[in-house]
Amino acid sequence: MKLNIFKNRNFYILIVLIFVGSVTYYFGTQNTESSSINKTLQLTTISVKQGDLEKKEEYNGTLRQTDSKILNSPMAGVVTYIPDEGTIVKFGEILFAVDNKPVILVEGSVPFYRTLDLNSDPGPDVLQLEKALVYLGYAADGFAPDDTFDETTSQMLNKLYLDYKIETKSEVTPSEQVAINLKETEVKNIEETIDSGGTTITEVNDKKKKLDDAKEDATEESAGWKAADTAIKDAEETLTLYRDETNPKTKEKKADGTLDSAIEDLEQTIEEQKRIKALEKGKESGIDATEALAIETAQKAYDDVLKDYNEGVDQEAELAKAKEELEELRLASKSETFSPTNAYASETAIIVGSYINKVGSAVVLNSQLYNISSVGIEVVFQVDASDQETVSIGDSVEIELPTDERVPTVITFIDQVVTQTQTGDFIEVILEVLYPEKIEAYDQAPVKVFVTTEISENVLYVPVNALIALAEGGYALEIYEGEAEGGVFEGESGVDTIYVAVEIGVFTDGFVEIKGNITKGQLVVVPR
Repeated sequence: MKLNIFKNRNFYILIVLIFVGSVTYYFGTQNTESSSINKTLQLTTISVKQGDLEKKEEYNGTLRQTDSKILNSPMAGVVTYIPDEGTIVKFGEILFAVDNKPVILVEGSVPFYRTLDLNSDPGPDVLQLEKALVYLGYAADGFAPDDTFDETTSQMLNKLYLDYKIETKSEVTPSEQVAINLKETEVKNIEETIDSGGTTITEVNDKKKKLDDAKEDATEESAGWKAADTAIKDAEETLTLYRDETNPKTKEKKADGTLDSAIEDLEQTIEEQKRIKALEKGKESGIDATEALAIETAQKAYDDVLKDYNEGVDQEAELAKAKEELEELRLASKSETFSPTNAYASETAIIVGSYINKVGSAVVLNSQLYNISSVGIEVVFQVDASDQETVSIGDSVEIELPTDERVPTVITFIDQVVTQTQTGDFIEVILEVLYPEKIEAYDQAPVKVFVTTEISENVLYVPVNALIALAEGGYALEIYEGEAEGGVFEGESGVDTIYVAVEIGVFTDGFVEIKGNITKGQLVVVPR
């Protein structure tokens, strides 16, 4: 494992080594024949404890506020209010005002992005608004927030606007009444048009048939072409009969020997009429003036009746649309309107940072006002890459603030990318402070981080300074078998006390695990 300058895993062992020299010297001098007579001293004791002992590694970390960003203005105008730098703005308090129009901080995670009133579709932003109104005390007992903006929502908004001196909806304005009157007139006119009657689909189909007939009549062939066409059809029909062996006429002509000549005559007739038909084709199929007028008249009649029919259908749709728009105007005229410029949603209270624009500044839409951060606090520190198995997301970790106060945190992030530096390879770890509201709002402050790497369960332990390093090696405890009022007694070491050799285990937070002929509750002498 690499040496990490941020750790002090050997800190307590160093303390023990300091004792080695002094205590060894102590025993060496006390056990000689020429030593002076032991004097009675006031000795301090502490009892042997039993419980879980956690081995912790210490790291240097940095405490910082979370979610730092810049607050922008959702409207243009002159800045008329901004809280002092360092102020913690809570839910229901004002973040800033432009042209004396306040923006209220409310709890929520959904950015307000649209105007809300009685015409608004249900949505999570409506639910968030209603929850905020409940939190701020504008809801009646038993009101349950939902995602629908209704008259109750409008009434709650009205109370809030009055308290925050935001312009309210008191009555229908003249311009709103004009718009309503115009739309009512439009609805009435469409209804009268529909009631006067309309064109049916049967009438449309009748005009269409007359138009088709006029076109067909105008393009018919001449009488000669028609006669030849009829003659061809008749001859082909007779020829088909003569070629049928079961036909009586066929049998008759076959019997008297005239069948072949009859078939030949029919074939010649068909060929002759085809030539006539070809010669007559197109002689009278052109559309003359009379036929063109007939077609034009039929076309106009059809177009007019089709237009009337379509207008009737469109008017039904126009009527439905006009009625819907009239209802929207009526609702809007009596509804309080929530604008995205009225409030700002945040999951936590907000800390006001340094100003970018001050009171009196003229700002445009989305101008930067000041830096903000949430009241959430996190700690970032680095762990040697070879020690990354000692940390896991969700682990509890204790930190020590600049005030020496220790507070609990939990690991929320462990970077999977190793950062390489001249002093070694590290991974970044982020801790969330569990109760940020209970501590002072530090930012970029150095803190100590204590990560538990080993736990010895249900062991005996004493303060590290109770250990005595023996000259021959190992450690001992000085045990007092009597009673010590207030943890202090008058006695002589080695006379009123005994020395018991022990083995040591985990070192942590000034305590050390001990093993040996020791029991819980025994009194151990410690330096004063």
